[in-house]
Amino acid sequence: MVKGKVIMIPHNHEYIFRLKEELEKEGIEVTLLKPFHYSTPMNFLKIFFLKFKGYGIIHVHWLYVFPFFWLMKLFVKFSKKLGYKIVWTIHNILPHERRKGDVEMTRWFYKNADYKFIHYKINLENLRKILNVEPENIEVIYHPIFDSYPNEISKEEARRKLGIPMDKKVVLCFGMIRKYKGMELFADAIEKLGNDYIGIIAGKGKSGEVVSYLKKKEKELENLIVIDEFIPDEEVQIYFNACDVVVLPYTSITTSGVVLLAYSFAKPVITTNLGGLPEVIIDGKTGLLVEPNNTDALVKAIKEIFNMDYEKMGKEAYKMAKERYGWKNLAKKTAKIYEKVMH
Repeated sequence: MVKGKVIMIPHNHEYIFRLKEELEKEGIEVTLLKPFHYSTPMNFLKIFFLKFKGYGIIHVHWLYVFPFFWLMKLFVKFSKKLGYKIVWTIHNILPHERRKGDVEMTRWFYKNADYKFIHYKINLENLRKILNVEPENIEVIYHPIFDSYPNEISKEEARRKLGIPMDKKVVLCFGMIRKYKGMELFADAIEKLGNDYIGIIAGKGKSGEVVSYLKKKEKELENLIVIDEFIPDEEVQIYFNACDVVVLPYTSITTSGVVLLAYSFAKPVITTNLGGLPEVIIDGKTGLLVEPNNTDALVKAIKEIFNMDYEKMGKEAYKMAKERYGWKNLAKKTAKIYEKVMH
């Protein structure tokens, strides 16, 4: 039995795929639309015709789907004229790569969305600080665990594929190479740690400046591996199973899906004490928190975690994530909000 019909934008992210899958189990019919960069006329046509098929909600996940502020305004006014309710999941209060007018654009969309989801309680206060808005018509939801990636190979096999000896202490920094991720700090920390440790950076480069720095470091160091390419889903397990600990030294962050991805592979996480991360990293139990932009603090934390039972910490992280951050719970909560918004 169909309990509701929802348009969701964009169409090409793991978070969207998993949420769609679970919502459909709850009886919600979901149609995905491409970002407006690629499909502006078609999107407007689909929004128009889907209204006559009983669709009543448009759920937007990232504002990058609108290339221009005027197009965002047109979308909102057009959709509301047709009778749609607009729901927005605020994954990041502001985009990672800032553009002129981001604050104004984000604040406008916030005020014109009918209901919002946001990750982490602390970000309710950050809305006041960053956007100067009150947290109204909003629900806190925690980013679910990314547990759909293959996880079939052992640490031995993963390290053999990467040419890494079993006696090394391996730390992984995973994700697109971007300025805010602090990967330069990671490389500097690996240099200070010495050859008992191996650092892996794996992800497609989005910042040429950062990639250049990392490639230069890789040539200088024997214990740094930089994989500047998109990692296919089936290969993600190689990097997470090869490592002992995941290190994410963000210099600014609201939400991190990589933390929950690490937890899905039972890996503890060292990351910075920023945004909502202290709400999902239990310091000393599922990982360690450090101050941002501090290479020495990062080095100290990496040494410290290898003197702890980091394998037990990883298992605790996995257990906690499965219990607290499941997709089924997220879908049920989302479906209830859809019902609330429509009545």
